Amino acid sequence: MNRIVALPRTLLDALRMEVQAASWFAALGEPLTEGDRSDAAAYLAALGFDALEVGLARDWPDAERLLKAPDWMPAWWDREESLRLTLLAEAEARYPERALWSSLTELTTETGDLVHGKAATAAARMGKAAAASIHVAAGAAAQAVYQLALARLAEQPASPFESKFRLYAAGRWPLGIMDSRLILF
Repeated sequence: MNRIVALPRTLLDALRMEVQAASWFAALGEPLTEGDRSDAAAYLAALGFDALEVGLARDWPDAERLLKAPDWMPAWWDREESLRLTLLAEAEARYPERALWSSLTELTTETGDLVHGKAATAAARMGKAAAASIHVAAGAAAQAVYQLALARLAEQPASPFESKFRLYAAGRWPLGIMDSRLILF
């Protein structure tokens, strides 16, 4: 039986508050903390990559070089995308389509506006960032919030998108899995 229920506004409002409170891009290039390592390990384990190491991009040029490297792991992207599609199907089955898509669009647009400014500030503070990298960082952060919203709407608290968001909220940018390492900036 397929049961459609009203969209949980309190859940989305709570997520908006988390987005507002996050330290977007504030720790880029800084040494990893135990919290960073713990969240990275939880993210990797939830994706089935628990044997990988965690690496660090030192600055914007290093992050840009890593993002362009040919040795990134497609299985990482494929697992995230497969999970996103599963969560989206669950959310679409649970909530009215128009309300769901309107809410997700509104949330990611608001997030994109906020995080673009935060990424630009971080880039100005550190220097040597290509303008396109600021847009890439903001897009990745907005995508992380969208993924987290889907996980919460689908009532999947063990989703890797929870720990991925915590990395962003702590000021990190998870660049992806490259050369058997999750690279954080």
